[in-house]
Amino acid sequence: MQNFMQYKKISLVICTIIISTFLLSFGLNKLTDIPKLWDMEKLKSAHLPLVDKSIHVEPIAENLYNKIPERVAYKTYPVYMPGREPKGYYEWLLSQNPEIVFDASKIKSADDWVKAGELIYDMPQNIDFFMDSSLNKSTLEAMGNFYSAMHVPVTKEGIIPFFSLVIREKGRIEIGSFSCGSCHNRVMNDGSVLKGGQGNFPFDDLFGAGLKNRAEGMKMPDSAANAMVGGSFLGLFGAPWIKHQSQSYIKNPDWKHATGVLMATVPGVMHRHSSAFGSPTAIPDLFNLKERKYLDRTGMLLHRDIGDVMRYAALNQELDFTNSYGGFKPDDSPDSIIIQQYTRFSDAQAYALANYLYSLKPLPNPEKASPELIAKGKAIFIEETCVDCHTPPFYSSNKLTLADGFKPTKEEMIKYDVIDFSVKTDPGLALYSRRGTGYYKVPSLMGVWNRTALMHSGYVTSLEEMFNPARLKSDFLPSGFNPNIDKPFPVQGHTFGLYLNAEDKNALLAFLRSL
Repeated sequence: MQNFMQYKKISLVICTIIISTFLLSFGLNKLTDIPKLWDMEKLKSAHLPLVDKSIHVEPIAENLYNKIPERVAYKTYPVYMPGREPKGYYEWLLSQNPEIVFDASKIKSADDWVKAGELIYDMPQNIDFFMDSSLNKSTLEAMGNFYSAMHVPVTKEGIIPFFSLVIREKGRIEIGSFSCGSCHNRVMNDGSVLKGGQGNFPFDDLFGAGLKNRAEGMKMPDSAANAMVGGSFLGLFGAPWIKHQSQSYIKNPDWKHATGVLMATVPGVMHRHSSAFGSPTAIPDLFNLKERKYLDRTGMLLHRDIGDVMRYAALNQELDFTNSYGGFKPDDSPDSIIIQQYTRFSDAQAYALANYLYSLKPLPNPEKASPELIAKGKAIFIEETCVDCHTPPFYSSNKLTLADGFKPTKEEMIKYDVIDFSVKTDPGLALYSRRGTGYYKVPSLMGVWNRTALMHSGYVTSLEEMFNPARLKSDFLPSGFNPNIDKPFPVQGHTFGLYLNAEDKNALLAFLRSL
């Protein structure tokens, strides 16, 4: 009996070890079961058809994609507004050795993936020479003056959180740009930084000012300046199969007008690549991303699983320039140049990034109205049928709405979960761009209190302006993006709630700001 009991104890120990080992192995396998990023079938099946069904979107071939170098995640350092950096900051940076901060082999848990993903969120896409031991003070001063003139937001510590400094070689400082944070970092009123929000870096203002300064600084004749701007616009906005004035314009732009339009934007709005000139995009926040059925403001890609987020991130960090749109390639460089000019996420980097994005939640509004006013606003929200499209708990139905003038087939209406209704907002982005599906997705209202670029192209900058019926009139001068530069124009569409009395409207806005 004693021998049996000893045998039983030993057997239980062995079984426990085997089961524990199996469970541990299963957990690790699940954590490291990384989707293949450049999966051609999934890339194509995720993409909604364009308005012109004869134009098919073809990503670059897998064998070419695999030849593009993977990015290396080096440690990054803050960029300070010149004059606000710690004493001896650049001398200290010049003494630092390169440090690689992302190593997938060291990731052991779900939390590790999220933490590693934040590193990838901060990793710059472009890295360019900044300074070496010469410490060019005049360059810093000029940079500071330019950013001040453009009203670039800085933190309470004087940091510009849309760029980073990188050490890839000791004694050489480089500046990194176009990380995820370049678009989705938001400097708050208290000088803190919110990651994943509607960013407030003035992209278009700087882009337009840069083109303007180049044309004027080089004393270009108008024809040369027009050609310079047109060359930039073709890759950014070109869609030659689309018959629309925006496409005609980019072939022969007026550089003074074009730079004026770019500089008539507000932070949180940008003429992102593949949009249409004159129809920029209000930058979305990235909160509750896991709950969203469609990615991109036009619902361009289905969100079926984490792999689709990985692919969308890769495409939007410039790889969609290499797409073919019915034979038109925004970047038609030879393969050898594509390999030299582009970098890509590794599958592990993209997976980590997607896990981090899934972790992001909206920031609660620190200033809330009384519970009674919020409750009244919620009742009005329901009475005005806002709840039909902006359905709790995400405050979006996760459906698509029709751009004004677009008529899909019955099959598409069912397949893509489309509301048979248009709120009559500006259709430019949805109809006349490389992102044009004919739809806009119903946005979530969670965290809307913290956005200052509303509607698809950021025409208005506050909820008060959004619900002001005067915006429908031809003499209205919006505070957001203005395609007429400094002339009034009506901001059409989304008339829900416009004609509430002042008391009810105040309650509705209090409720929206509580979300």
